[in-house]
Amino acid sequence: MSTATAANRLANRPSWPTFKRLFRGYVLPHWRIGLVAIVTMVLYSATETGIVALIRPLLDDGLVERDAATLRLFAGLLLGLLVLQGVAFFLSQYLSSWISLRLVKRLRLEAHDRLLAMPYAAFEQLSTGQLVSRLTYQANQTAQATGKVIVTVFRDAVTVVLIAAYMVYLSPWLILIMALVLPLVGGIIAYINNRFRRLSRRIHRAVGGIGGVAEESVHGQQEIKLFGQEQRERRRFERLNEQNRRRFMRFLATRYASVPLIRLVVAAALAITMALATMEAVVETLTVGTVTSFLGAMLLLNTPLKRIAKLSAQLQKGLTAAEGLFELVDTPPEPDHGRRALDRAEGHIAYRGVRFSYDGRREVLRGIDLEAAPGETVALTGPSGGGKSTLIHLLMRFYEPTAGEIRLDGAPLPAYRLEDLRRQIAPITQNDILFSGTVAENIAYGAQGPVSEAAIRRAAEIAHARPFIEELPQGFDTPVGQHGALLSGGQRQRITIARAVLKDAPILLLDEATSALDAESERAVQAALERLMADRTAFVIAHRLSTVEHADRILFIEDGRIVEQGTHAELLARDGRYAQLYRLQFQASPAAPPASEAAPSSLAR
Repeated sequence: MSTATAANRLANRPSWPTFKRLFRGYVLPHWRIGLVAIVTMVLYSATETGIVALIRPLLDDGLVERDAATLRLFAGLLLGLLVLQGVAFFLSQYLSSWISLRLVKRLRLEAHDRLLAMPYAAFEQLSTGQLVSRLTYQANQTAQATGKVIVTVFRDAVTVVLIAAYMVYLSPWLILIMALVLPLVGGIIAYINNRFRRLSRRIHRAVGGIGGVAEESVHGQQEIKLFGQEQRERRRFERLNEQNRRRFMRFLATRYASVPLIRLVVAAALAITMALATMEAVVETLTVGTVTSFLGAMLLLNTPLKRIAKLSAQLQKGLTAAEGLFELVDTPPEPDHGRRALDRAEGHIAYRGVRFSYDGRREVLRGIDLEAAPGETVALTGPSGGGKSTLIHLLMRFYEPTAGEIRLDGAPLPAYRLEDLRRQIAPITQNDILFSGTVAENIAYGAQGPVSEAAIRRAAEIAHARPFIEELPQGFDTPVGQHGALLSGGQRQRITIARAVLKDAPILLLDEATSALDAESERAVQAALERLMADRTAFVIAHRLSTVEHADRILFIEDGRIVEQGTHAELLARDGRYAQLYRLQFQASPAAPPASEAAPSSLAR
């Protein structure tokens, strides 16, 4: 199915199921508060009708008959109705807002919980901008729509019904005009409702696209400047920005046109009513108070009808936003059917006939057989795209093999509870993420529960991070900034190593952990890694062969297969692909010493 076809199918999808789910699952649990809110809304509607109803006796019995006592009585009643209306207005607005904010809090929490449980592959289908838009912009739209629909349905709709009933009571002749007006207004609202739904979905997609481009502009600002692509990124953002503006203008044009159109219909009905009032058969049944009260009622209908017309726009935007949130909430979580508990693994890992494909067509891994003994360091090297990172992603169960199996301590990975399995693994990559907070909080991220300050400092010491941390302005309490932006690459790397130290996992996964560092930072990180890797099973991905030559075993992976494996000396003696790449790297760096004279690497045992 094409993207355009899918978009059209989504635009034409009815919104009633979304509204029903939203109401049943998120509004109905607060039915007690909702019942009080409905009562106050009905009370507000009754006061609206009551104020109009006072006009008839006020004119006929008070002004026409010049009865001062009647005038004083109805003046007092009018004041009392206005006070009651003010109290009812406050309570209805406050309580409906309370319900809608409770709704958005729960819906946002469920969406965020599902983000944490979604399969890794699901994040490749949605941009970060789209996900953030759903949790922020779309969640707010849902809350506003819910509040508006509660107020409008139970206040304005009741107001229309009560006023219409009062108009029937005043004059059955004049109410005939309502039979012409209401179907016309209903048809206009139905058309507007359908158009709002289509435009709202397009706007939400455009907002997500803008968020994605903006995020790339922020995260990739160095590359944009260095490659001189500012104008290109500006044009790309402007194209989406303009697209969003046009869609929103069409939405607003429909919204603003609907209000005067409905008012015009009501005004026409009012004019016809005034003309009918001059007919002889009608005039005989009317008094001044009756005609004035009837006209006042018709004028009073204008405001709730206008709000009902506006509700269509707000409701469709909110329901479209809710659909996006529900799509996120309904995303299947990671498969976690294991029942086997695992306190601490020994670290024996076996890949048996493992195959894997991302798209179901081209295989990234083609029958991998690999075994790592507890405490062994296995280096994975070879050309980019050979499947090295995929191997460790499968071990972390971010993906599932399409064939074969991976075993840990003799049991298949899916047999373990996912939380227990991942507690055995500590990953360190060149792009490890730091979270907003302090240095101490980021190191403590490796612990499952509360951790002492002494343990944090000890982990930093092992990671060779304590000296530079203590030189920071606030030491361990220094904020690291967004994604650790206030620290250097080497400092961030050592903090992530300290985090791994604190986790104390029996399995380490190192993916180009030192490739982005300068020589001085690399030495500090290598020293930290030496201490961390002692007595742990480690898989190390590296393209610089000088950093893996002292591994217990080296695997050369190319095109999804293990082409060669052995120790550094064995692979050089074999004079195969590993030896060719090794010579190529040292030819590219003539100043580098021979392997036998090189300084001990981070993988020295």
